Amino acid sequence: MTTLSCKVTSVEAITDTVYRVRLIPEANFSFRAGQYLMVVMDERDKRPFSLASTPMEKDIIELHIGASELNLYAMAVMERIQNQREITVDMPHGDAWLREESDRPIILIAGGTGFSYARSILLTALAQQPDRDIAIYWGGRELTHLYDLDELNALAVKHPHLKVIPVVEQPEASWQGRTGTVLTAVMQDYATLSGHDIYIAGRFEMAKIARERFCAERGALEAQMYGDAFAFI
Repeated sequence: MTTLSCKVTSVEAITDTVYRVRLIPEANFSFRAGQYLMVVMDERDKRPFSLASTPMEKDIIELHIGASELNLYAMAVMERIQNQREITVDMPHGDAWLREESDRPIILIAGGTGFSYARSILLTALAQQPDRDIAIYWGGRELTHLYDLDELNALAVKHPHLKVIPVVEQPEASWQGRTGTVLTAVMQDYATLSGHDIYIAGRFEMAKIARERFCAERGALEAQMYGDAFAFI
């Protein structure tokens, strides 16, 4: 693990509760796509955030932080970022990184700001294995919560092996895409999941249900399912 002091180079409010934060570390760093860092609040208080940037980006770190009055845990981190313009991070952490030696099709499943985890894996896989089939399912309560959907759709135009499936739980009347939950969408689209590598980021309960249902009902292999939540459930 490496402890780094980072300067805050930009803070962008991409929705009313999600911020895109870019950091410039004071020293060299390394990580694998899909890993996370810990923001050091004090010696005993370290808070995890997925790395939205890729290992190919050597000078900058990008985070997507969901912070609101309902999430004081993340809000305190945002207040420090905005007030001090410098934070200390501890990295890298996590075992749910992209398995680059595999050529199996990838399914990425993200809920809300879990997209930051999926984004790092997606961009890395597209750069290193452009012919590998990838499907990304991104779920949000409202369409506005899928804050980087335009970026994903642009990538899908450039990469014929990439499928982008946005799923909205509470859509407006004009929405013509998928509705409900991301897990239901995956279950509807695949009769079997045994030949896929599945990466998932979201609430622990979502990850738990995904593992249970995908394995029991679609033949997914636990050894080919990856997510930080699986270390805790």
